[in-house]
Amino acid sequence: MYSTQPGLRKKAPNDEHTLLRRLTDNLAKWVFTDFEQAAAAMNELSGLLTPLSPFDIRLSYHRSAAFLENQWLRYDQSLLHARLAVGILESLADTWGLAEVWSDIAATYLNQRDWPAAEDALARARRYLVEDAPVTLQAHVACRQGFLHLHFNDNLQALNSLMDAEKALIGLDDRATLKDYYIKTLVFSGLGEIYERLGEKEKSQDAYRSVLPIVEKYGLRPRIGWHYLNAGRAAMARNDAEQAQAHFEKVLQLVGNNEMEAKTHALSNLGILAMLSGNAVRAFNLFGQAAAQYNPPTKPADFNNLSKIENWRAGLYLELEDTEQAETHFKKAWEFGQKGNDLYHLGEVCQNLASLYAEKGEYEKAYFWQSRVTELNQRHFDQLRDHERQEIEARYQLEHSRQEAQMAKLRVAGLQLRALRAQMNPHFMFNALNAIQGLVTSGRNADAESYLAKFAKMMRHTLEYSDLEVVTLEQEIEFLERYLDINRKLRFRDKLDFQIIGPKNQDLDELLIPTMIVQPFVENAIEHGLRPRQEGRLTIRFELVDDDDHLLRCIIEDDGVGVNKGREKQAAQLGFQKHRSRGMEITKERLNLLHELQRREGDNFLQISDLLDVTQGSRSGTRVEVLLPLMNDE
Repeated sequence: MYSTQPGLRKKAPNDEHTLLRRLTDNLAKWVFTDFEQAAAAMNELSGLLTPLSPFDIRLSYHRSAAFLENQWLRYDQSLLHARLAVGILESLADTWGLAEVWSDIAATYLNQRDWPAAEDALARARRYLVEDAPVTLQAHVACRQGFLHLHFNDNLQALNSLMDAEKALIGLDDRATLKDYYIKTLVFSGLGEIYERLGEKEKSQDAYRSVLPIVEKYGLRPRIGWHYLNAGRAAMARNDAEQAQAHFEKVLQLVGNNEMEAKTHALSNLGILAMLSGNAVRAFNLFGQAAAQYNPPTKPADFNNLSKIENWRAGLYLELEDTEQAETHFKKAWEFGQKGNDLYHLGEVCQNLASLYAEKGEYEKAYFWQSRVTELNQRHFDQLRDHERQEIEARYQLEHSRQEAQMAKLRVAGLQLRALRAQMNPHFMFNALNAIQGLVTSGRNADAESYLAKFAKMMRHTLEYSDLEVVTLEQEIEFLERYLDINRKLRFRDKLDFQIIGPKNQDLDELLIPTMIVQPFVENAIEHGLRPRQEGRLTIRFELVDDDDHLLRCIIEDDGVGVNKGREKQAAQLGFQKHRSRGMEITKERLNLLHELQRREGDNFLQISDLLDVTQGSRSGTRVEVLLPLMNDE
């Protein structure tokens, strides 16, 4: 597992924690090598862990549990564990870990066929892929992206993503994890499917077979039955019956109770091979074993597979010239097929019945089943067309969402540049420079030099911020302190008191906020609240919003004239009012857009209150509450 927190394990151990760590370490290995032991360890851990257990132990448990539940097709439980892991990783600001978990969440959504959710999870994973992320971690995300393209039959994009992943996974060294090798098996499996679709039988077989040495060397259990099944199917496609049989028999040796579908397909394919080699007895036996796995059938795919088995049985009886048994099993194939969803196969069954009755001279029955063939072929064509339309619509929606997100980012960048242009009130800059000149002419050169340096540094930071999308809260507080210190000395003649309070128990350099978004509100408080009085107090407080880990509340409070009187005074200052309106409108628009990018609806992210109203006239001033989205370092 990836982590940007290399010191997680360096805690003083005790007996209980030693046991938990041993269990979670074993679980992290067994999820790839031994499902039975993994299940036992997961059950044991679920009874031992508490909210007070060390966070690294809980994190490892939830990661492993999410992976296992996905393998066992229990998707809701998988997502629950994954989100608990995300919560822990976010508290640690562990970008690599977050990228990995969101990539795993995308895999779960892919299995659920929830394409928009999978795309969103992948977008989140990519946001955490900072420049120094391991190439193997980038391969994890590229692999999942490739499978999303595969589901949309976008073979070229899928091929590009999977080949990028394959390139990143070449030459794995001792630092590689079992999960890296697992992802590599998925990459080869995905490439095999692409080449199979493109009719490249040799390339498809090579890709599927490339998986097998990896799973054998490292004892990888996830999807092991399907890997051998795919290799067997690819061998059958190239008429390599001996190799195909070896792979299918390997499936029967390896699969567990949670992979019965792979076992059933292997039995069916072995039955076909026996049928092709003329061993009818073995074929009947294998088809019977395959059918027994669907007792009882529960989903359309089960009925499809039972129908195919009955169709093959009927074919065997035809070869044995037992037309009565052939007719019986063709009709069983028809009955099962009606409860499935494979119209193409059902049409084949009807065609077989039509041909059977024609051979028997029962032309009325032959005509009846041939009519069904025509009807089913039309329905199959319509189904394909609807499916293709749905795929196109889904791809369009995904692409539309991507374009909207990209356009939103471009708008944010444009607003950021406009915000820089409207950032500093020209009156402030003129007055500050004029005050520094006054210090020089009055002989206070040391003070003049000190505040000129502070002013220059503040302006340099303003320009530097124009190239950034986010800054740390620590940087923002430092900038605001410099800005307010200059105001206090040069404009308020030391009659301005201010205090900036950060959130409790938080590392300020780990909280990222949008650049250039707090200062306009602070400037507004100074210009309209405090400057009319030429003195006052300003408090800026940052706090995390309790019910949303992605929001930071900034409260700016002054004891000035209040927002109501401030509006009256600013109406007389048309030039400044124009600057103020432009700057505040840009800031509000940018704030709303940043929340929109995080899929947070509404426009109530800014609240301005007159303290005379809030305190029933006991004190004057203005309170501004701004909800800031916490950002990722993209």
